[in-house]
Amino acid sequence: MYVALPKVEMNQPGNLVGVEVAGDGLFAALPSSLHSGEPPFMVNDVILELFVSTGLLIQSQITKGLELEETKQVVITGHSTGGALAALTALWLLSQPSPPPFRLLCITFGSPLLGNQSFSFSVSRSRLAHKFCHVVSIHDLVPRGNDDRFWPFGTYLICSDSGGLCLENADSVCGMFRILNSTGTPNIEEHQGYGYYVSTLSHQFLISRSFRGGRISDNSYEAGAALAVESLGFSNDQEIGVLVKECIETATKKNRAPILRTSELPKHIEWYKHKCDVSPKQFGYYDNFRQFSNTREIRVNMSRAKLAKFWDGVFEMVEKNELPFDFYLAKKWVYTSKFYQLLFEPLDIAYFYKYKYSRTSGHYMKSGNRPKRYEVIDKWWKERGEPNKEKRARTRYASTTQDTCFWAKLEEAKECLDDLTCESSDAQKQTLLRKKIYEFERYSDTLVTMKEVSKDVLATNSSYTVWVGKLREFNKLKMSNGIVDESDAMET
Repeated sequence: MYVALPKVEMNQPGNLVGVEVAGDGLFAALPSSLHSGEPPFMVNDVILELFVSTGLLIQSQITKGLELEETKQVVITGHSTGGALAALTALWLLSQPSPPPFRLLCITFGSPLLGNQSFSFSVSRSRLAHKFCHVVSIHDLVPRGNDDRFWPFGTYLICSDSGGLCLENADSVCGMFRILNSTGTPNIEEHQGYGYYVSTLSHQFLISRSFRGGRISDNSYEAGAALAVESLGFSNDQEIGVLVKECIETATKKNRAPILRTSELPKHIEWYKHKCDVSPKQFGYYDNFRQFSNTREIRVNMSRAKLAKFWDGVFEMVEKNELPFDFYLAKKWVYTSKFYQLLFEPLDIAYFYKYKYSRTSGHYMKSGNRPKRYEVIDKWWKERGEPNKEKRARTRYASTTQDTCFWAKLEEAKECLDDLTCESSDAQKQTLLRKKIYEFERYSDTLVTMKEVSKDVLATNSSYTVWVGKLREFNKLKMSNGIVDESDAMET
């Protein structure tokens, strides 16, 4: 099913205006988290006003049309301001809490830029950018304008008489627009000529092309870049051709997935964990790293820091839309990141409580102390539906504790027990402390019963085993003193 929106005349170019995302906003499913100092989400106020007045009508027409057809695919398209309206409508349909029951693609022709950089990043982070294709003539001024406040999103097909070039990275699209603006050849008539480009490109896909720049490079990467320059009608020898090629090469580098050069580091940590598990000292993986600073622990800490830097870099590239849109749809990256988290977050927790924790700064799970990389991994894992999958009953303890924050929760429970044994604690605080201890005890007992912990948790001298012993002694002491209160509900 095709839905085409015509150009709408605008008396003014429009300004940026804030738009609500998340919650009950128009674009409820778009990520609402902002980086420090990042401006709020904003879109063209004129296009937004048009959308508000027509969006529900367009949605109802699509619904009625689908009822009459067997297809469950919808293409929303539009020219000029109609394209911007089509993009905003498609984005609205795609970003609802309940996704539409049909596959949706938006194609615009000569559409002006819609929103600011924050809005563009939000669309990319929501994994919706690949649903949008914007066709732009190299001589059409409308899509590229000169207002740096507006920012592209989605895939851009930049066309000339010689062919077309696709760019997905927003920075690269902006760079290409700056290069095209420097040519001094904008033509308003080109804004009306997209029918020609559609037929021309369709024809060119059916015929073979020859390289006009002499001998083509044996290097496929170099040859591809050279052909891409020619597809925009420029020569590789021209100054502007050189600039276009540099822009293409930058875009290509940005869309390459990072290489796991640090793949040997987890093996080193697995070896360390095994050595801790079989050690006669019986401290376990977490407590060895937390308590000791021998040469072995120093090397482990170096591996921990290197991998933290690597994954922080990966997630920063994702946030900046510098990777392919489907990067974290790949099973390889979801499972690799989860394996990293299971093995390394306990070390990060141990490092935090060894060097950083104070009652003023707060616990690992509080006050933003937990690294954002783990929150992102949790999100990826949840989006794959892994936590909801039915799990088989374990016959042996897990190789790694399945709740990677187990040790952080234990550290909080340890502090609660220490505070509870302090006679200066008032009655109200003691009640709260007993409640927290009881909740952790139930939680940890469940994990142990389900064998969702690794055997280092149950090591003779692990901090968990020591804590359980202290709690039992505390409860016995209370009973021997004849103290009976709600804390007796706790298991001993």
